[in-house]
Amino acid sequence: VNHYLTMTRKLSLTLVWLSLPAISLAFAPWSISRQIASYDRAPSVHRLPLANLDDITTLSSTLASSTQHALCTIQPSIVGNLPSFNVAATDGFLSNENIKVAFSAATFVPQIFWLFLIVLPKSEVTKKILGGYEIVTLCCLIHFFIVSASIVQPDGTAPMAEFADVFDPFGDPQSAMVGMMQYPNFVSEEWSHVLTWDLFVGRWIWLDGLRRGVFTSHSVLLCNLIGPPGLLLHWITCLAVGKGLPKNEALMLDEEEK
Repeated sequence: VNHYLTMTRKLSLTLVWLSLPAISLAFAPWSISRQIASYDRAPSVHRLPLANLDDITTLSSTLASSTQHALCTIQPSIVGNLPSFNVAATDGFLSNENIKVAFSAATFVPQIFWLFLIVLPKSEVTKKILGGYEIVTLCCLIHFFIVSASIVQPDGTAPMAEFADVFDPFGDPQSAMVGMMQYPNFVSEEWSHVLTWDLFVGRWIWLDGLRRGVFTSHSVLLCNLIGPPGLLLHWITCLAVGKGLPKNEALMLDEEEK
């Protein structure tokens, strides 16, 4: 029974993750018709020969076999059956070389703006550049490019089964994540993912400091270096200078409406 439940969880997570490439490929109009054909040819995982099952052991082995067959067939049907698109992606704009360029951009472009937040937090130049969401949006677009370009590479993304293992509470999620780090494009996606959200939080710390008169350069610097501890340092600073923690913003909006 436990084996059956485990396989069912992995299958559900895998099918959810398999939908993500389809969503991204939908941005490429020339691939939609081929995707539909691929899905039509994919095996139906739910069509298990239940009538021939005599006990729960047979059910478990049948489900495991169907899951393995689906993972081996559905994933190639999403990416492998697009030869002309894959060739264009590999050699053109969505190439691995351009993913490397985007990786470097995701790494070094935000550092320029971190300097403004840390060194010149009250400067009008800093307020004009980072007061809006343009820079954060730029970083989001770089990350989105890495994700989209990686998906269309024949071997550009980590296997779906390994990704499902990361979210298996009864398995070894940490080892599964370590295993996924062997895929360069997955590393690129995760790295740009982390750096984008670090900048988003660092910018919020800076804005909160401006609103409430709290020194933030040290907290923003730590946020750039190791992420969440920078936010914790900001909370400590707020308490130390007597400003307290920020109020519940949702409740404040309700009060303003009244």
